[in-house]
Amino acid sequence: MAKHKETTAILVVDDELRINDFIRELLEANGYPAEAALTGEEAMAILGGEVPHAGQKFDLVLLDIMLPGIDGYEVCRRLKANPLTAEISIIMLTAMGKTADKVRGLDLGADDYIPKPFDNQELLARVRAAMRLRKAEQDLRRRNQALDALNAVAEAVGKAVELVDVVDTALNTVLEKLDLTAGAITLAGLTDQQIATQRRDILETASTLEIARRVVQNDRPYTTTLKPEGVELQVACLPLRAHNRVAGTLLVASERKIDADLVAVLNSIGLTIGAAVERAKLYEAAQQRSEDFAVLNDLSRIISSTLDMETVLGGAVRGMREFVRVEIGALALCDDTSQALSFAKILSRDQEWTMNEALPPEAYSIINQVIQSREMQIIDERAGPVFNPLDAVTGITTHSLMCVPLIVKERCIGAIEMINKVGGPFTNSDTELVQFLAASVAVALENARLYGELAASTHKLERSQAQLIQAEKLAAMGRMAASIAHEVNNPLQAIQNCLHLVLNRPLTDDKKARYLNMAQEEVDRLITIVMRTLDFYRPSKGRIVPIQANNAIEGTLALAGKRLEQGRVRVRKQLTNKLPEVQVVPDQLTQVFLNLVINAVEAMPEGGELAIATWLNEANWVCASFTDTGPGLTPEDIDKIFEPFYTTKVTGTGLGLSVSHGIIDRMGGRITVESAPGKGASFIVYLPTQ
Repeated sequence: MAKHKETTAILVVDDELRINDFIRELLEANGYPAEAALTGEEAMAILGGEVPHAGQKFDLVLLDIMLPGIDGYEVCRRLKANPLTAEISIIMLTAMGKTADKVRGLDLGADDYIPKPFDNQELLARVRAAMRLRKAEQDLRRRNQALDALNAVAEAVGKAVELVDVVDTALNTVLEKLDLTAGAITLAGLTDQQIATQRRDILETASTLEIARRVVQNDRPYTTTLKPEGVELQVACLPLRAHNRVAGTLLVASERKIDADLVAVLNSIGLTIGAAVERAKLYEAAQQRSEDFAVLNDLSRIISSTLDMETVLGGAVRGMREFVRVEIGALALCDDTSQALSFAKILSRDQEWTMNEALPPEAYSIINQVIQSREMQIIDERAGPVFNPLDAVTGITTHSLMCVPLIVKERCIGAIEMINKVGGPFTNSDTELVQFLAASVAVALENARLYGELAASTHKLERSQAQLIQAEKLAAMGRMAASIAHEVNNPLQAIQNCLHLVLNRPLTDDKKARYLNMAQEEVDRLITIVMRTLDFYRPSKGRIVPIQANNAIEGTLALAGKRLEQGRVRVRKQLTNKLPEVQVVPDQLTQVFLNLVINAVEAMPEGGELAIATWLNEANWVCASFTDTGPGLTPEDIDKIFEPFYTTKVTGTGLGLSVSHGIIDRMGGRITVESAPGKGASFIVYLPTQ
């Protein structure tokens, strides 16, 4: 049912019908709508809303004191005690002229007092004064309400951070504080205004958006009247401004009149809401940016934490595809030598394409342009059909495409192509973040490539070093060949003699057994010599294990025993017991010790003494020294003694000490020499215990 617009009126309460009619006619003749009540009870019913009066609202009551039933004093008291009627102005009319009667009425809340009989002009003057005061009070109340609403909105949106909380809180506060019927807040979307929040949605969405578009287009408030569901509503819509641009609109509806003062208040509130909306958008953008950069950092860390090319390629393409939200991600690389392009990785959400066969040149047309220009390209079908030759491989039709170059050290090593952005076109945020990630991907790819080359070179170098070590072993075996042959020959001769006696001489069983036992002992000795030689000769496994340095020295002396004996070199040992174990490659350490022993023997052709000592120094390193009584070394020899192909001997390759130095260095140790001409030489090996 339709409602009538509210009007203000004056209620005349007097039990004398003639006076009541006269006063009403006088008021209406002067432009004041008036209604009549003959008793106090009837007046209370009308003012309390129990008796409908065409939607009228009463601003003033002319109240006679002497009434049948409840008198004017009681009516005044009840009206002022009721919050719904307390603000109505009351002028008392009475023939009672005592001061006490006037004071009583004023104490009960009456605003003025007119004695009967009254002068018409005085009555009208007092009514005008009461109505002016009433209007001033209403204006002040509205201003206070508006200020309260403005403060409440500012406080409410100041506490909200998320955009949805800002608009919801703002609209709820406006409607509550200004006692409005319904409302909505619209915000600018990608292409048009969109309703961000709506309360008491009796307004049609189409009407709301149409009004909002008009306000945004004209950038000024707009008021109109709508009748949704037969209810007449006054509607005001105002722009929400921030930084000199319209960010949205505030639309409110009321069953009461929306005057210019209320529009001005709403306009001020709109500025507060607009600033809060802009702040919330900036916060959300910052949050999204922070989340995006966190994802980027994680992705960059994952990509940069590996040097495996295949892992880098897969992580880069998969990460970019998921981050930018595209259907297909592809990465092409340039060959360093030929500069030819090839797709190293093409990924969709569910499939990976392997490029077993070379693609036709046109498949690289877009990427080639990007690499040549070193600038990002974005292609969108809104600007025309998109032709991407890669569609023939993926079977997907390209609608939008972003291609970004991979640049490192001023070289363009390839490009990443992202096809078909999900949910809309590529944004400025996409381009900014993709360029950031492309830089990390380019560096990671370059590092992986360099690591691959380094790994290949290292493997080749390790093979060369292993071959060199093995060659030096063979050289050392050659230098000991005569002594080894002599050491093998002695047990063979003993075995032959024992067997000859057993086979060709008449011996008792006890003697035969003794000679056979002697032969067995020589066989065991021969096996030990051969096994020790084979252990030294076979190629190194290169595994570092903990061993006792003293045991390595004893094994070396056993291997070189015959050579020392033939060279007439006495060995003096001073080995410290219970040394910590050292972390070394056992056979390579034996090779180093053997090289030092043989060098010492060859440095003393007339014989001499080799002092071997071990100890633990202050730095917790195990030290082993080999000191001979040979002619010593000159300062020039000391400076070059560990260089490849440098030798102080007439014969020799000059690689023994160089290889030994390299072996000890790779084990984390070091080798030094101390010498002076005519005072022998002392080589000291330092080995780590950790």
